[in-house]
Amino acid sequence: MRILKIILVSVGLFSASLSLADTKIIVTHPEVPPATFLDFGKAGQSIGDVRIWHFDAKADNGSKLTTDWILTTTGLVADKGIEYRITSAVFSFDDGTKDQIVIQGVAKYASAKATLEESTSTRRAITGGTGKFAGIGGWVETIHLADGSWQHTLYIK
Repeated sequence: MRILKIILVSVGLFSASLSLADTKIIVTHPEVPPATFLDFGKAGQSIGDVRIWHFDAKADNGSKLTTDWILTTTGLVADKGIEYRITSAVFSFDDGTKDQIVIQGVAKYASAKATLEESTSTRRAITGGTGKFAGIGGWVETIHLADGSWQHTLYIK
């Protein structure tokens, strides 16, 4: 009975957190191109390594946007082949200079891969925006789909 209560409370809290979002934007794109890799620190996989991407994506309303991603390795669990990487990313709508959404957060990655494993997801914070997105907050759930493509669901409040 106690486990049932815990499950019901967890589902309720999760549902409530989803309802806190005022707007939802779904951004998709195909597999990302190879990252520009900057091997800082010790040679090979190490703290301080940086991966950079710049590529096009599409919002669920059909508009095109540009995405810029920077991943910086901040922690290693070498015996498990895991890295912690901080993300700083920008979704730039329209011409890319006015309406932007900025996200940040940390996630676990397989050391051997530049991106999240396929069929996995992570959440990061929406830390702000510019233009029509000025003053926003919320979170984004990023899913690396089994076919190699990506979906970013932005919950904006």
